[in-house]
Amino acid sequence: MPKRSFSVKTVGINSQWVKYFDTGRKNWNTAGVGANIKRKSSAKPSFTANRYNGSWYGLYAPSGSRPNRSFKIQVNARTIDRDTDSISQYDKWVRSTVTHELGHGLSLDDNPNTSKASLMKHSRNRSTVQKPLAYDKSEVKRIYT
Repeated sequence: MPKRSFSVKTVGINSQWVKYFDTGRKNWNTAGVGANIKRKSSAKPSFTANRYNGSWYGLYAPSGSRPNRSFKIQVNARTIDRDTDSISQYDKWVRSTVTHELGHGLSLDDNPNTSKASLMKHSRNRSTVQKPLAYDKSEVKRIYT
């Protein structure tokens, strides 16, 4: 069974990126879905960011199987910077991407088959969708009941 409570370590990022990560954690931890995502330096799952070659915004790479699955999250600052035109928009896109990738840690899939708005859709407006939406919350609750 997947878990709503887990820890993630931050790797090789500066204090601004730690703040982005903490905002993503807070977005899920305060969403009313029972999530308890912690930052812990000894955790196996990891979060990092860099200016990677590639056109993706974020990558979630799971390893192992449940209940001992781990993962690595990478956020691509280069692509986000390329596709935004202001620091305000950049910050919003980063928060949207971080929260989206942490949604995978809660067992949510990309591009859910729904007509409802979702943080997990690649087509979302990253400037306005930075927190879990009603559909995302209902899916986490469904998975864990």
